[in-house]
Amino acid sequence: MIKNQSHTVLLLYIAISSAICILWFWFSFKGGVPEHSYTALDKMTVVVQHEDGTTDVFHNNLFNFRSIHDRITIHLPLDKRLEKGYQSINFMYYASVVRAYYKDELIVSYGDHLKRHMIGHIRVTIPVPKEAYGDEIRIEIEPHMTLLEDTFHAPILMPQTDDDFFVAIGQETSYAMLVTILVCCVFGMMITLFFYRILDFAPEGYWMFFLIFSMTLWYMGNSGLIYLLLPSEDFNAVCEYVGMYLLMGTAPIYSSFEVERPRVKRYLQTFGKFALTVGILTVVFYVLPSGYTFVDHLRWMQAFQIVMVISALLSLLFPGKKIKTTSDYIMQWGLIFVALFGLLEQTRIIAAASITERAPLILQWFAKQRFAKVLIILMVFTFATSYFFKMAFIVQKTLEEKHLKMLAYTDNLTALGNRQYLQRKLDMLDDNRKEDYAVIFIDVNDLKVTNDIFGHDYGDKLIQMVAIAIKDAIRNATAFAGRNGGDEFICVVSPASLVEDVAKTIRNNLIEAKRQENVPFPVSIALGIATYAEVAHRMQSGGEGVALASQVIRCADERMYEDKRNQKRVRGESEIKCP
Repeated sequence: MIKNQSHTVLLLYIAISSAICILWFWFSFKGGVPEHSYTALDKMTVVVQHEDGTTDVFHNNLFNFRSIHDRITIHLPLDKRLEKGYQSINFMYYASVVRAYYKDELIVSYGDHLKRHMIGHIRVTIPVPKEAYGDEIRIEIEPHMTLLEDTFHAPILMPQTDDDFFVAIGQETSYAMLVTILVCCVFGMMITLFFYRILDFAPEGYWMFFLIFSMTLWYMGNSGLIYLLLPSEDFNAVCEYVGMYLLMGTAPIYSSFEVERPRVKRYLQTFGKFALTVGILTVVFYVLPSGYTFVDHLRWMQAFQIVMVISALLSLLFPGKKIKTTSDYIMQWGLIFVALFGLLEQTRIIAAASITERAPLILQWFAKQRFAKVLIILMVFTFATSYFFKMAFIVQKTLEEKHLKMLAYTDNLTALGNRQYLQRKLDMLDDNRKEDYAVIFIDVNDLKVTNDIFGHDYGDKLIQMVAIAIKDAIRNATAFAGRNGGDEFICVVSPASLVEDVAKTIRNNLIEAKRQENVPFPVSIALGIATYAEVAHRMQSGGEGVALASQVIRCADERMYEDKRNQKRVRGESEIKCP
């Protein structure tokens, strides 16, 4: 059964992974923006005028600047053949004022009138006048940062009716999967939060979902995909920085569940909770009319985030576990690749400020890649796979423990509870001060004679017949029963008013079993009945204190012996003869 449970979890995980892969490929081939519906404008002239009066000229989208006082002018030629009705030029730019002109007439302006705008991607959409085809659009940029935060991707020319989907071009599958991840993480957090203090693996699952949610939210804000959910510069920037602030708290807290070194675990939990508190407070201060923006102390926060993420990564790579499971190996090897792509992404972002058209082609290709997207997919796969295998291991271990516990409390011959089981249940009656119950003490007649004459197999058969009769009698009653040892059984019935009916049913079941199986040995029992109420009344009258279950059993035992003597007197001392 335990093996089947483990296989079930594994098959469930394989089914979910396969469904996700099929969905991914379906969106890749069927859900993308058709290539014939847009044009990448990669031919341009970029003039960067520095504050010292010097200028740099670039001839594609790979350019850089040195200061917030630099002025960037992009001359974007439009071939006459590109004219297809009403179209717009679309691109993303980071933390700047962007103005577009046709000749000297201002077409559109972005970034100078945004409410509480912070450092973040601005989505620029420039309606193209019909007379601009065969001429050029001039774009002027006033940067608000001292360097280019990310690679400037080539502007996209597409119909105005479709330009809402500009952000998804080249990322259609990623967008669908990332939104799915966000939704799954929200539901995952709700479910694991409900079981947080009930299931052992729920807390780790909660923080895993929270971490993946934070990382995904940060990437969608950083890449501008949030615009597809809500076309707002402020909202996109808020999502980016909320994700970043939450990430620096959730990463160490989640990692603390994977490490075994006590000091490292305390460090991760303490600083993780502190970082998460800071992140939540920044969101509260931003929502309240406090004037706070996420730009305040941003670089210090980014430095703190790097320390927390590196701490979490190192603790996951070196958890200090002496015995490793499949889950640990998946986590370790998966994180090696996650760390690799994380390093590539950070290197790309840092290098983007210096990679231009003059750089080698391999570096130009490098600057255009989206390693963060691969990083998130790898991270989700690694964490989810490791967690599923860990959950399967915990479930299997729990089932094994329950199975061993069941064996410890079960009589092998009868499958009823054994003496330890009975003692545990009787102690619970005393602890809970149960009063409305009765005890049936049962002794199998002639077991020794049956063993001596017919053999121990028939003796075991006799015991099993009595056990089955008891189980059938209490099937629909509130009762429990067990083998007290040898030829003795104890049955506890609640409420006490049902005990006579149960005892009568046990006798009738035995008579019917003997008739049906036609066994050669005698089948009969002696039993005694005692209720808690009568024992408690007798003890209270005698000033002996509170009655216990053991005293009720002693009374039932005495009455069982009376029943046995009466039966012998009725049938005499007849001997069992061999057939």
